Amino acid sequence: MKLYTPSGSISRALVVLATLTGALFAPAAEAQNGAPSLDVNRFHPAPGSGRLLTVDLADVGRSPGVVSQFVLHYADLPLAYTFGDEVTGKLVRDRITADLSFAFSLLDRVQLSVALPVTLHQAGDLITYPDVVTREPRALPGISASGLEDLRLGLKGRFWSNEQFGFGGVAEVVAPTGNAGSFLGSESVTGTARLVGHARFQRLTVALNLGWRWAASEQRLLNIRSGNGLLYGAGVEVEVARYANMPISLLGEVYGLAAPGATDGVSSPAEAMLAGKAQVRDWSVFLGAGSGLNAGYGEPRVRVMAGLSYSWQYRPKPPPLVPPSVLPVIPSQPPSITVGEQDVRLQLWEPVYFAFAKDTIDPVSFPLLDEVARFIREHPELGPIRIDGHTDDVGSDQYNLELSQRRAKAIREYLGTKGVPAERLSHVGYGKRCPLLSNATEEGRAVNRRVDFILVNRERRHPRPGECPERPTPTPAPTPTPNQAQSRK
Repeated sequence: MKLYTPSGSISRALVVLATLTGALFAPAAEAQNGAPSLDVNRFHPAPGSGRLLTVDLADVGRSPGVVSQFVLHYADLPLAYTFGDEVTGKLVRDRITADLSFAFSLLDRVQLSVALPVTLHQAGDLITYPDVVTREPRALPGISASGLEDLRLGLKGRFWSNEQFGFGGVAEVVAPTGNAGSFLGSESVTGTARLVGHARFQRLTVALNLGWRWAASEQRLLNIRSGNGLLYGAGVEVEVARYANMPISLLGEVYGLAAPGATDGVSSPAEAMLAGKAQVRDWSVFLGAGSGLNAGYGEPRVRVMAGLSYSWQYRPKPPPLVPPSVLPVIPSQPPSITVGEQDVRLQLWEPVYFAFAKDTIDPVSFPLLDEVARFIREHPELGPIRIDGHTDDVGSDQYNLELSQRRAKAIREYLGTKGVPAERLSHVGYGKRCPLLSNATEEGRAVNRRVDFILVNRERRHPRPGECPERPTPTPAPTPTPNQAQSRK
């Protein structure tokens, strides 16, 4: 980041003008200890699970649930004093920041969050410049080596969403808890309001955020103005690989702040980030790097980040199973897989749940699938198993067909990691062509969203390509628990 960018024959005039501007506004811009105040940290990871890195999605996660997140990032030269293209002083040479956040999802539509960045290390040079009145040298005060930054309180709402698109809003209040004199925060309360939207296309997700930042008072440091401005952010996430239901994705983002009336870019910082993400059950791991796109304040030459998040949802115990007479179950034991003499499919105690509009298996279904894998391994006499995927009628024919195929394949791959021989498994996706009940009601759609485990050797009529398998007798769908309410597509 450049404080000054003078060049050519007018360089001296620009230096004098910028110095005079800083001197005129020094009383209002200085913190109580006499130091100019400016929040240099421009990288704020979005809390919760509905996000890329800093860019939010119109998702809030299942409720009730809590997402804790820890992100560590390093910034190289986020604030420098330059003359032309030469760096003559490093106000903030480098900085290491830890960002800890917690997000609480409620009612499947609302998310409350709190985030507190903490600077673990920073270093910088003492900068002197000539006073335009007395011509005596002036110095910017030194900075502290560590300290708290500003506390961030957020409220996020999901206004509307379906299997492909989502629209919502985010409001945030930033309390001045940081040391403004060491570039660790603002002197006054600031806030933001943003509209957020996203679109999903199979393994591709794109997101756009647009809003406004307001500040109770404007901060100034030499030729930098930090106050009100237009906030923007855009990002994309692509799933590039999957190993045993562990999706691995690449993310890219561009985000920044456009200050009204700023023409030199110093007061309008912008940054780009690239990262990789791996999700293992309830855990997500991030690793990425980025750089400032202009000379805006707080934009480093290089930024490196690593993060870890954990998502917890309330998961009630499975309801008690009333077993068929052919295979009695001891009531004190957990529910088990059953199959009667005339059954052509495995009887499960609950459906298999997936992430909303994705082929990622919800961790709540791992115990069920682990039991399915154990049952198949212990009963080789049942022969080959075909995994049939079905959806409701929300969405296009092609979309639902591909989604059902990918979900059936994901289960096949998961069972393979649990020791089920590959030659005993196959998978087919039927999309929305084979409903059990009418799709006119939510209850009917819930029944139609299903995965069946077919005993191929018992199937009386093997379906030809394009035909539906044998229809089981439909049973009412279980009442979704709160943590399953978002797994409905």
